[in-house]
Amino acid sequence: MSSYQRYAYLTAIAASGTGVLALDQRLGTGVRGRRLARTVAVAVPVFLAFDLVGAARGWFASNPARNSLIVPPGIPLEEPLLLGFLTLVSVALRRGAERRR
Repeated sequence: MSSYQRYAYLTAIAASGTGVLALDQRLGTGVRGRRLARTVAVAVPVFLAFDLVGAARGWFASNPARNSLIVPPGIPLEEPLLLGFLTLVSVALRRGAERRR
């Protein structure tokens, strides 16, 4: 596997997050702001705690050849960014659904 391919996942997460924020700005759903920051600040550590327990117990593992960096006990660097992105998408979908009502 090429060294640049190890960062494709990280790049895809960052590009997707940027795209969601760009759509938010264009559609004016109001996702950005303190409310989003608080939601991400609460959700990501909670989900990371579950990931840490699962990795420490051996329930799941990450392949070092496919991730940019693995931090003990086995969490890839991309995981917090993915969790933040999933939280962002969830908030954006909810705000979009509220706006349609």
